[in-house]
Amino acid sequence: MLKQLRRWFLTTPHLPRSLVAFGLSLTALALLDSGANLVLAHLKATAPRLFAGLVAGTFDTGFAPEVWLSVIGLTLGTLIIVISIAAQNIPKITELYMQDWTSLIYVWCLVLGGAHIFYIKILQDLGRHPVGSILLNLYGLLPLAILTALPYIFYILKSIQPESVVQQIYHHQYRYMTQLGVVLKDGVSYQPQFLRRSQAHLIAGLNQLDDLLAYVAFRGAQAEIIGAVSELLQHYISCKPNYPAYFFRLSGAVMGDIAFKTMFDQFSQIEENHTFYEQKCFRLLGNAYVRFLEEEQFPLASLCGSEMCAIAHRILSMGDDTLLDLIIIRFNTMMRFAIKHGSRHNEARNLYNLAFHYRRFIESLVHYQRPQLTQKCVNYLRAYGNEVYELAQNSPALYFIVDVFAAELKKVLILVNEQQWEEQLQLELLEEMLRLDNPPELRHPQNGDRPYGKSTGVRLLQMGLALFYLARQQAHFAQRIVEDMVEDAAILGLAGFKRLFQQNCDRLRHAQPKFWEDTDRGNANLYYSEHTEHLPALQTLVDRACHALEMAQSS
Repeated sequence: MLKQLRRWFLTTPHLPRSLVAFGLSLTALALLDSGANLVLAHLKATAPRLFAGLVAGTFDTGFAPEVWLSVIGLTLGTLIIVISIAAQNIPKITELYMQDWTSLIYVWCLVLGGAHIFYIKILQDLGRHPVGSILLNLYGLLPLAILTALPYIFYILKSIQPESVVQQIYHHQYRYMTQLGVVLKDGVSYQPQFLRRSQAHLIAGLNQLDDLLAYVAFRGAQAEIIGAVSELLQHYISCKPNYPAYFFRLSGAVMGDIAFKTMFDQFSQIEENHTFYEQKCFRLLGNAYVRFLEEEQFPLASLCGSEMCAIAHRILSMGDDTLLDLIIIRFNTMMRFAIKHGSRHNEARNLYNLAFHYRRFIESLVHYQRPQLTQKCVNYLRAYGNEVYELAQNSPALYFIVDVFAAELKKVLILVNEQQWEEQLQLELLEEMLRLDNPPELRHPQNGDRPYGKSTGVRLLQMGLALFYLARQQAHFAQRIVEDMVEDAAILGLAGFKRLFQQNCDRLRHAQPKFWEDTDRGNANLYYSEHTEHLPALQTLVDRACHALEMAQSS
């Protein structure tokens, strides 16, 4: 019975909630009035002495209409003022209020309670004395209305707070997705109107959150909105397997949405991949990320990357490769925006944070044993690092980001090694990191330029990775790193290379795990290595490579 009622409620067009609330309130009041009169009549018949002094004419109801009008005026006046003021800063707050069953039923109960006393007055003027109705109104409804007026005003004041509005939208959408999953799983036939309403409801919730994000200036509320979008998308991905294939046909509600106006040629692909809701959420998060970059809201921009990692983890748990491709595209798009912003403003902080989230995403791919996608994302991260390396000539703050990208790739390679992936794949991933500081696709340095292949920070991180391999007794990986390092001798000269190598060894030997300044990611030292006891073994490998290079040059 409950499933059938839920199915009817979702698939059938309904009257406005205000009209439904009026009907429920009127029915409840009519039942209470009838019940009060019936109970009083029964008590009079069974206990006449108890009600001997109860005479209808002794009740003074002349004051009641004025009191009712005062309570109604106070409540509705406060409600109108509060909603009007809130509507200036919170879009569609009136629409949310009209969907709140508690408010609608309470207001209609107040109005009908006032109408009830006028109904009693009319009966009294006609010579009838409904004692039960009078007792119900004067000693039941009116005191209840007076006592609940102030709590209701507090309820309204709390409900119009931005955080409360976000939570209301979130809970409405969350319940709707869950109910859709239950109903559609039972095999509801294709109904165009139902499909349009369902898609319109899902898209409208995201648009409400997007509008709130543009209007609300409080960081806490903005963070709530980003988190709500992320959690809704994750819940949708979990419910999605219960939705039939026809549910993903694009209705006018989707095709007419502003987010899809420039995607007309992709409609067939979106239908085939069942990704209209994901595309909308990714667009919303991407636009929010760009907005936070321009407004220099670094924590909120980082939050977008963090939520993308959470979404990716849910996608990986569901095993949806189509959505994985979408989220890789979204991560790369965010990286492109961050690079443009960083180069334009000589600002490295957003790239610093986004590289961290990108690495977390790649680590999720590693944990879920997705080697091809891992290799693809490592390639993308290396390519962006080389691009940053090129742009750093005009924005020196970005040179540090190249080291950051190398540090993230180092962590990925360590994780891959601990997961005991195939050696050939590990070598291919290692080659990507080795190409970071000497990218062949970049032009050769001109006079006065910073020489490529001479990034000390990247070399320090590669040396730390080599020490890790030596600690794991995998010298062949360390040997490949040494071969790449010795190539710097072509630029620095053999003596200069050896001198720089010794300086790097000293830096690693004296590096501490904590830095003396704090960043968004704490005070961990990127260049620290816990395997410095293997520096002599690394020195031996370098000496051999240098000796081989000397022999080759002399011959």
